[in-house]
Order: sequence, then structure tokens, then C-alpha cells
Amino acid sequence: MIKPDKLLHNPPIPKELIEAINSHSNFVILGHKNPDADCLNSQLVLGSTLTYLGKEVVLLSPGPFDRHEIKNYREFFHDTIPPDFKKTNPLAIIIDCSTPDRISPLEKQIEGLTTAIIDHHASGTEFGDIRFISPKAFSVTFLIFHIMKVLDIPVSKLDAQRLLFGLAADTGFFRHIPEGRPEIFEMIASLSDAGASPKDVYHTMYGERSFNSKKLLGLLLSRTERLFDGRLLMTWETLDEHTRFGEKERDSESLYAQLLSVVRCEVVVYIRQEKETSCTVGFRTAANSSVDVGRIASSFGGGGHKKASGATLEMNLEKAKTAVIELIANYILS
Repeated sequence: MIKPDKLLHNPPIPKELIEAINSHSNFVILGHKNPDADCLNSQLVLGSTLTYLGKEVVLLSPGPFDRHEIKNYREFFHDTIPPDFKKTNPLAIIIDCSTPDRISPLEKQIEGLTTAIIDHHASGTEFGDIRFISPKAFSVTFLIFHIMKVLDIPVSKLDAQRLLFGLAADTGFFRHIPEGRPEIFEMIASLSDAGASPKDVYHTMYGERSFNSKKLLGLLLSRTERLFDGRLLMTWETLDEHTRFGEKERDSESLYAQLLSVVRCEVVVYIRQEKETSCTVGFRTAANSSVDVGRIASSFGGGGHKKASGATLEMNLEKAKTAVIELIANYILS
């Protein structure tokens, strides 16, 4: 076990957050619905940090845990706060959420509790009693790592692996990191020194995929449409395909990587029909694109980053496609 090194560009951590961590004995740590690797690993490492300090911790997640890379995480998370634990008035820390509805249906369980928000999304709704928001951070695990540094907590091999996993997941295995961000690689070096393996993280993220996942990937690639002279690439997954293949067969990151490498492409849109009148939309932009898809997603009530975001549209697939194209046209053609 090692202590995090002194890194450059440390995000300023609110004094109120550190005081709340020190003054509370019990904690509930919540993540968003449809969790990803950054959210879950941030919860786990923060939980480990608080346990190291002698605190009592309950981890909550609304799930589901169907995605390939997080399929083994279910056992670490609860669905509800034990009634006796809630009576202790724990501090509720909400991880990786830009809007309060992202923790649905868990929001009712923390009513009356003091809440702290740890997030890195630029867009969203301001909520929570204590807020640690750092939009320049590439992942919430980056923020958790710096909280550990301030609290002088050593990083175990397991926590190092989890921190690296969250960082790799939110940077497309470091593809989205531009110049002038040495603090990211200093963190990676420190985690590697603690025993984290980039090779193992890559295998968890991209390895051992099923043959069906590649069939679905091929189907999505084959129907992709080029719009606005190829500056927008859009594909979709029907309700029948969602039912047939399931969440576990979805390889979204490989899809985005393939399409973003196409010449002239600036924006990739992936629409997934979840119900007859409900679709989830993922937005990604190429490295050299000036389009802010975080703003686009927020127009639909979603959120995210400038380069990666998402939203849920309460409409059928065809209407969702039309609405997305019309809105993106304002950004691409302006």
C-alpha cells in the first residue's frame, strides 16, 4: 500500500465536504441508475476510504448490472437503506449524478438526510447541501483519489485497480485525454506503483465479449446513416433488438470508437429504444469537434460532458431520430 503522490492540478475540495466526512460516523453512498464503471468504482473506493477511517458505510445502487464490464458488481450494493441505519442520520453522498432524478428510485430513501454531491459533469441541475463539482476532471475516481490524498489515506492494490478502471472507462481507455493534462498520467503512474494493471483493466472493459455482441455491433454499423455531409453519424437499436440481444450484448464503446474514426465525422448518435415510447440516446464527439454534446443532451433533460453525454426521450424511435437530427442541425450548421 502507498499514499497518493503529490499531483499537479489538484481539484479544490470543499472544506465543507472534508468537515462533513470527519464529523459523521455513518454514510450512505448512492450512484446513478444504469451505473457505469466510473460510478460504481468511485462508490466502492470511497466506501473503502470511509471504512478505513472507522466509519460505517452502506452502498446503494438502483442498477441494473447488465453491462458486460460491471456484471460482477451486484453483490457489493444494497437496494435499500436498513431502517436502523437510517435512524443514525447518515450523510448521504451522491456520486456521478448531474441531476437528482438520476438516482431514481432511491431519492425517497434519503429524504431528510444531509446530502453531498461528488460529480464531474458540466451540465445538470444544482442540488445537494454540499457540492464538489469539478467539470475538468475526467472521472469521479480522479476526484475520489484526491479526497484520499487530502485525508491521507493509503491506496491498496484493490482500490488502485478500481480507481484506474473508473478513469479508463470515462476516458475511452485514455483516448480522450488532450495535451496539457499531466495530472492524469501522474495518477496512473501512482496507481500502477500501487499494483493496478492497465492490461487487466483493458481486458475487463473489452475482453471476453460474446459472439452475439459482435453480431449486434455489425448490425448497428451496417445501418448507420451519414448526415450533414458525414459530420453526423447516427445509428439505432429497435425495441425488438433490445429484447433479443439485451443489455449484456451491447458494446457501445467499440461502436463509438469505430464511428468516431470515420473521416469528417464530428458527432455520433446511438439511439436505443427501451420501450414503445421511450428511447435512450448516447452522444459522442470526435476529438477535433467543437460541438458540445453535453449542451445537446441537457436540451433533452439529460446531461454529461462536452465530448460524451446521454439523455432519455419519452417518444418512439422515429420521433426520437427526428428530434435529435433537428436539434443537432442547429449546432452543426450554425
